[in-house]
Amino acid sequence: MLTERLHGCGLRATIQTAFVERVNLTLRQSVAGLARRTWSIAVAPVELEVHLQWYRAYYHFSRPHESLRLTYTNTNAKGEEVVRYRNRTPAMAAGLTRRRFSVKELLLLPLPAAV
Repeated sequence: MLTERLHGCGLRATIQTAFVERVNLTLRQSVAGLARRTWSIAVAPVELEVHLQWYRAYYHFSRPHESLRLTYTNTNAKGEEVVRYRNRTPAMAAGLTRRRFSVKELLLLPLPAAV
């Protein structure tokens, strides 16, 4: 099923190591407890889990991704066509939501139950 969906998106079925490493780097840069050298350490696994879940929600629902933006043209007052971009989050691209969530909205959502 995954192979079929990847082919449907015009992608190859093999997972590239570079993409996995890019995700790892993004996580390490964004979640202090995962950084290699940091003053901020995860004291308990539960705290790290909460931080990861919060960042995951932020990444998918609040943070626009340049590779997912939509291009459209608009006509200005002079009658010239101007290229514009509509930013999207991964959740918007997947059809889960039609808008970006603010950080305040994410912080007001209840936390997932601790594992």
